[in-house]
Amino acid sequence: MSESVECSELPEELLRPIGKGLDTRMDILRFRGVCTSWRSAISSSDFIPRFPLNFPNPLPPPRRRRRLGWLAISHDEADHLHQQTVCLLHETILYRLTPSASSDKGWLIKVEDCKMHLLDPHRERYESESDSPNILPNNFVLLDYNTVELTRAHTLEIQSLIPIGRVNKVVTFNDCHVFVVYSDGKLGHAKCGDESLTCLGEKGMEFDDFIVYEGQVYVVDRFGIGWWIKINDSTLDLVKFWNPCGSDSLKTQKHLVESDGTIYIVERYLDREWRGRPYFCVVGFKVYKKNEWGEWVLEESLGDRAFILRSDCSLSVSTREFFGYEANCVYFTQQNRIHVFKLENNSITNADLKEDKVYNQTALKHPPSGY
Repeated sequence: MSESVECSELPEELLRPIGKGLDTRMDILRFRGVCTSWRSAISSSDFIPRFPLNFPNPLPPPRRRRRLGWLAISHDEADHLHQQTVCLLHETILYRLTPSASSDKGWLIKVEDCKMHLLDPHRERYESESDSPNILPNNFVLLDYNTVELTRAHTLEIQSLIPIGRVNKVVTFNDCHVFVVYSDGKLGHAKCGDESLTCLGEKGMEFDDFIVYEGQVYVVDRFGIGWWIKINDSTLDLVKFWNPCGSDSLKTQKHLVESDGTIYIVERYLDREWRGRPYFCVVGFKVYKKNEWGEWVLEESLGDRAFILRSDCSLSVSTREFFGYEANCVYFTQQNRIHVFKLENNSITNADLKEDKVYNQTALKHPPSGY
């Protein structure tokens, strides 16, 4: 039997390809923090982040005269400004962060575009640094914590000089396909090298959400019908995968959430029709799960789980594993405030996560000297 070798004694010709294969800045920092030989095997400057990426403008050029404030511009001028629109695809990675000494319970954090700042996972941006409570100690060291990657999410930033439509959701698949749901419910697709997006589905179809589940992409329409996006060599097909679920009211919005290996449909009830409207009020939720006969049934309880609905992704967490979350609840954001819906009594209240927050915008921007 060969003798074991200390990690610090591994040859550089072995360490370098391992370091080169890491694809997140979090992994690079942890790799370089093991010991001196590992730190010297790869430089932090060798890591080139993939995101943000330039992306084709998903929105069509304007068909009529537009107005910029008080100034009306012609169709040709609007078309020229539309061509100047910049679209960037951003990536967010959600992690579970736990102290190495005791890893029973941890915090949910997010890292954007490989930049080492931690943000509140329920909100898109903080208005100011003072809006982000600093609960971590000043001598925070990443190696004192265990990190587990939970999921990756993507958003599309559109920088335009003219008023344009919105994209509600972005999903990437196999590093070469990007799917988007527009604010009007249309479904778009692009793959690497495409200069524009292609619309999927028949005219009049309206989609709410999609999810990558067991290596496939699924999308749900406003009727609760699930569709499998069948990816062929050169074409994409929408294949009906499950029967309608929930209400077909225009005052509902459906979300897809994976929890313990099962897909759930979470139906958000609103006080008005939401498509094309900037403001609306959430009045309740219903959660559906398939039974053993393939029928959608209303779930009365989520057990110890909490569902988190974000604009870029939705996820389920165990309240036994995370601080700050209450079991059998749905967390969501409305008008930049975090709210919680409790299934046990159908109530909606403001979520108070301050006591257990560990989010710190600068904790990983400036790692200890030499890292």
